[in-house]
Amino acid sequence: MVQKKKLYARFGVKEYWIVLPEEEEIEVHILKDNTYQLCQTYGKTDTLESPALKGLTIVLKEIF
Repeated sequence: MVQKKKLYARFGVKEYWIVLPEEEEIEVHILKDNTYQLCQTYGKTDTLESPALKGLTIVLKEIF
């Protein structure tokens, strides 16, 4: 995860998700000042809304 984060930041990927299947969570990180900051953590009963991809929502109970 560390290497990917650095590589994605270097190339300007605006949003980075970390899926934690055992915890049934997804962390959404946003690129700010060339580093990723945690924007939101979503659990299995939440609906994920992408900050970068307007209109993209995922009902996580359908995944987990």
